[in-house]
Parts: sequence; structure tokens; C-alpha cells
Amino acid sequence: MPDPLSRQRVQRLRLARKEQGFRETNVWLTKEVDQKIDDAVARGRFPSRRVAITHALATFFEQEKSTVT
Repeated sequence: MPDPLSRQRVQRLRLARKEQGFRETNVWLTKEVDQKIDDAVARGRFPSRRVAITHALATFFEQEKSTVT
């Protein structure tokens, strides 16, 4: 059973992110994409997997927005 303090910490983190306008979601990744994310974090390009994934999605949709006619 999870530590009650750990559960409280996770609940506070989720609430704080929700208040900042974030929305929690889950995605399934291929092993290759997962490894590329881990490599980018390990090299210090991103401080966390969450930041790397958010950056990748934001970059994709910004590029898509500029190419749509």
C-alpha cells in the first residue's frame, strides 16, 4: 500500500498543476520514442520527461499551425 504522505504529495502536485491550467493525460509510446525522450533528458536537453513531451507536442502543433493553408 502506498505511503499516505506520498499520496498527499502527489495529490498536491496534481492540484497545483491543474490550477496552472495543465490537464493530465496518458499516452502510449513506442520503445523508440520512449528511448529518444529518455536520451534527451539524460543529455540535459530537458529537465524531465514531462517537459520533453510537452515541448515536442507544442513544437509540433506550432509548426502545423504555420503550415496549414
